[in-house]
Amino acid sequence: MLRARRLSRLARGGDAFRRAAVLALFTALLAVGGCHTMRFEVANAPSGSVVEERKSYFLWGLAPTNRVDMREKCPHGVASITEETTFVDGLCELVTLGIWSPRSSYYTCRLPPAGS
Repeated sequence: MLRARRLSRLARGGDAFRRAAVLALFTALLAVGGCHTMRFEVANAPSGSVVEERKSYFLWGLAPTNRVDMREKCPHGVASITEETTFVDGLCELVTLGIWSPRSSYYTCRLPPAGS
């Protein structure tokens, strides 16, 4: 009888562990699925080429690794900027526990003025 009670307690402890594991897995999946996109319309102008760039941030996105000079990428100006965290970016961030946060940026350049 005493032995049956102990086994019953151990089984309930195993259930709690399984619930915690499922909750941790669900939380991790939600974190990975937390992809986002930000788009900034800079000018209402005809769009030209799109420049794609991958950037790295550290410490949960608080510390960027490089500075972006838009004049180098789009000599005639920028029409829009889109920055997103893709599924792969989020997965990399999850694996490194947020120490490294990669992001994908897309710069849509303006067309050169007519006559140039």
